[in-house]
Amino acid sequence: RNSLLNVSTMATVSSSLENDSKYPLEFDSIDPENEIDGIVFTNYDDESQLEIVMSLVGRDLSEPYSIFTYRYFLHRFPQLCILALDESTKEPIGCVVGKVDVENEMKIGYIGMLAVDKTRRRKGIGRALVKIVLDRMYRLNCASATLETEVSNKAAQRLYQEAFGFIREELLVRYYLNWGDAYRLRLWFDRPNVNRPSEVEHLIGTK
Repeated sequence: RNSLLNVSTMATVSSSLENDSKYPLEFDSIDPENEIDGIVFTNYDDESQLEIVMSLVGRDLSEPYSIFTYRYFLHRFPQLCILALDESTKEPIGCVVGKVDVENEMKIGYIGMLAVDKTRRRKGIGRALVKIVLDRMYRLNCASATLETEVSNKAAQRLYQEAFGFIREELLVRYYLNWGDAYRLRLWFDRPNVNRPSEVEHLIGTK
């Protein structure tokens, strides 16, 4: 489930990103430290890859997304969509999709979708995709990053909380259409002059 922005907020975010020359919209390369043998990470290019993203994400959704939701993320924030491909066959095997909101005059990154083909899991692909998108959110000057994950999805909770230091911010009862509960997780980036709860010390790069 994704809380989409209203028109005025969308314009504010887009204008803010476009005018922020220190954190450009274009990310032409993938950090070599995210390389995995046999896997190539690449940027989302255009509408021709929309069905690829929909197919990957749709296999594991607890509730369906409309094509408009996908287009909103991919058209507004293409730099926050990264694909994982099999190096030899070029078959898409994973992706992450994010966006940027503005809350209390702060940019907040949001991971809306993460998917890895079931036959390719436990190889570090999901972790690498999350690391890449978090790095881009940081470079886009986000103060924090958030997401929702099902309470029953222990693997996702381990990934976000143990590998990256996300904390549980809220329990969302009957959040999904199947009445499943969710946790809202948040990661605070290490930035000066950001008002965040004093007890929060879980910052990107510390785990």
